Amino acid sequence: MLITGMQKRQIVISDEETIEILHRAMVEGKSKQERRRSHALILSDGGMGIREIASSLDVSERSVYLWLNAWDERGLKSLLRKKGDGRRPLLKVDEHKAIIAEHMRQYPHQPKKAYKLTLESTQIEVSYKTFYRFLKKHFDTGRSV
Repeated sequence: MLITGMQKRQIVISDEETIEILHRAMVEGKSKQERRRSHALILSDGGMGIREIASSLDVSERSVYLWLNAWDERGLKSLLRKKGDGRRPLLKVDEHKAIIAEHMRQYPHQPKKAYKLTLESTQIEVSYKTFYRFLKKHFDTGRSV
């Protein structure tokens, strides 16, 4: 159940089994995200406000609101990450791998030149670190670049 007011907004969890699951997820959760969301829900159930929860978990108030809304909509499933969450990649394998491969063939031992060519030909603004991670992930370089 979601309680809203001017300043105070909290989740009230009446089922003891759910509270126990949240405590277990807070301690033993697989991801930091799962542990943090569980902790936020427990704190909210304990009467702590959005601002205090955000401050104690070192996250934005907006994140806490989103977690509470997700809990209200999806319950325990809201603790887990949904497919498609997160930032979209700037360099897409299907679009950019062939282009980068060609540039790496031209300059096999000069990845910074391949990086510059890729920026010019794709019109995408990415850092060299992003380019480097893409190389490591999608190409067998056999050495550090």
